[in-house]
Amino acid sequence: MSSSSTLTSSSIMWKLADNPIILATESPARLRMFKDARIAHTAIAANLDEDALRAAASHENMSPEDTASMLAEAKAMKISALHPTALVIASDQLLVYDDVIYSKPDTRSAAKNSLQHLSGKTHELITAGIILLGGQRLWHVVKSPKITCRPLNDHDIDLYLDAMGDAAFMTPGVYMIEQLGVHIISQMDGCSYTIQGFPMLECLDYLRRFGMEPVQS
Repeated sequence: MSSSSTLTSSSIMWKLADNPIILATESPARLRMFKDARIAHTAIAANLDEDALRAAASHENMSPEDTASMLAEAKAMKISALHPTALVIASDQLLVYDDVIYSKPDTRSAAKNSLQHLSGKTHELITAGIILLGGQRLWHVVKSPKITCRPLNDHDIDLYLDAMGDAAFMTPGVYMIEQLGVHIISQMDGCSYTIQGFPMLECLDYLRRFGMEPVQS
């Protein structure tokens, strides 16, 4: 077989025939998932005031599952209104421990406080994913993987935060399992993709049923 008739791995992308895919996110972890899976897409951040939306959800006594779903849908809806022929994919993740929703820390002191509370404990990562087309919901799922942090003393936490730097402010749990988070986690119960912030396997199952196929670029 000649080299010209052989498909190289780099020439294959997974695409939809009739609809572009837009990720309503700027999350490095979520973007990396789709890039590594070679799914043709563009990314547009929704840039919503998520703190205000969470506060409104709390005022309405919404459950963490409903809150995560509402936030994901709000992101997708904003982008879908601008791109009605695209499949807009969005997600949101909340860390919940002892019925408290943790937000991303904005200071080192807040990050340390979060890790002190999570030390030696098991928490949930309520993770919602959604797909809209023309403002209509096509797919929606909520998963709740569990993470157990190993016992951490103040010295452990300070050294960990030194190593994390500004990345400590990117997630509510102050960790990324694919990076330095492995040093503070003792157990995971759930899909690693979902733990990183998106129910990737469930989403791919839907996209294949919708018509996504591998094609030569």
